[in-house]
Amino acid sequence: MDLHQLEQHLDATPALRAHKQYFLSLAQPAVAIKLGPSKGQALQSRFGGQPMVPRSFTWPEHPEGHYLFVGQINFAELPDGPGRPAELPTSGLLSLFYGLDEDDNIFWRDEDYLKAFYWTDLSDMHEIVAPHRWVTGSREVLFENSIDIPRHEELRNDWPVAFEELYDWFDALEESGVLPRGYLLGTPSWDSLGYDPTPDLKEYPSSSHWRSLLTLQSHNEFHWCWQDGARLMAFIEDDKLRAHDFGRLQVDCG
Repeated sequence: MDLHQLEQHLDATPALRAHKQYFLSLAQPAVAIKLGPSKGQALQSRFGGQPMVPRSFTWPEHPEGHYLFVGQINFAELPDGPGRPAELPTSGLLSLFYGLDEDDNIFWRDEDYLKAFYWTDLSDMHEIVAPHRWVTGSREVLFENSIDIPRHEELRNDWPVAFEELYDWFDALEESGVLPRGYLLGTPSWDSLGYDPTPDLKEYPSSSHWRSLLTLQSHNEFHWCWQDGARLMAFIEDDKLRAHDFGRLQVDCG
């Protein structure tokens, strides 16, 4: 979705037409993530399969279970153009792993639940085999520059209309694919939470604010079941994102 599309959807909704400028002002850059029809290739952006890593890489370990490979994002594949978020790298590979155990001892709000590794030099990468049986097939990932707007009452305190009027509107935008369910940046979106999941500076102190980095819907193909089939939301500190430092992420699910 771009600003023109958002404007069209606002114009088509009489209750919101009068507040068009308010909703347009909420728009934030995002990159929509879509599954492609093909198997993901070696250094391609993809979910599932086995990761490509430097030869010095050791599979991350968790004292309570395993780390599973989520997927990898090759930033060189993000589309160019005026809509491309400036904060994201223009090259390099981001590889993501999440903690899983069969006794539910690993909690998604633990600081080490989601591990990210970012490499700028891809000249000596090779495929590593997971040390466990939780491996899925791979699918290519495609990207589209987009915008996102807050979709939940808890994310704003100045809604110009009663939020009950917005529930169906946001649902329809998601169902039609206008608002993506998987995306980079933007604002967090969820299925079941009743609070803003963005980390609180009092609980997770840092030198800058936290912001949404990644939102992913549960998906049976990859054995993703974030809190009973909901969404995973990963957050990063603003200054860390500008420095392309993905070493500390915080997660919530719901």
